[in-house]
Amino acid sequence: MNITTTTGHDEAQEILDALRQIQDNPDLRAESKTNPESVVNRLGLSGIARHAVAFAITAALVAPSIGHVVHTDSFWGS
Repeated sequence: MNITTTTGHDEAQEILDALRQIQDNPDLRAESKTNPESVVNRLGLSGIARHAVAFAITAALVAPSIGHVVHTDSFWGS
């Protein structure tokens, strides 16, 4: 496998563009919560970009629930 910096930059840009589309589009945001697979399909993602965006969607879904489990304010505030 021959990876060049241009390829890496293109993939990074594709990931960023997809995440911006999801962030800017309320319909995509809502759909990503219930069916992330269809969102990455809709955006036409494949390869590394597909996995990275799927991971980001999953992380965004899990992150809010972490805040309810870890109460750092009470620890640092006391």
